[in-house]
Amino acid sequence: MITVTHTPSGPSLDGPTLKKVPKDEWLAEAKKRFGDDPLNWKFVCPSCGHIQSCVDFRPYKDKGADPNDAYFSCIGRFDGHMKTSMLSGESPCNYTLGGLFVLATTVVVLEDGRQLPVFEFAPPAEGGAA
Repeated sequence: MITVTHTPSGPSLDGPTLKKVPKDEWLAEAKKRFGDDPLNWKFVCPSCGHIQSCVDFRPYKDKGADPNDAYFSCIGRFDGHMKTSMLSGESPCNYTLGGLFVLATTVVVLEDGRQLPVFEFAPPAEGGAA
């Protein structure tokens, strides 16, 4: 179970299965897996297992989507799957790490100490970075 403690600098997350990774290490791992272009980085929704890249969110800009949502919210929040609830087994779903239930297993620790829960990276493509 992950606990969230609210501090003046923002939420602090903790739990026995939570990995805390410095931002520079997280960025290095993303580049190693997927290459230098962040739009090609891929993440797995912890609720439904949907694999999505940052570029997948571009068509939904008019619905409030941003490429950075790929590591924080399932694309179903933007592509018409809003009625597909978390842990329903359907993909994509409407899950976000910004809601009541934090299913993250990794938190990126920013330079100022704030913690950002993130989706896990998708498995790397065959042969490494794209």
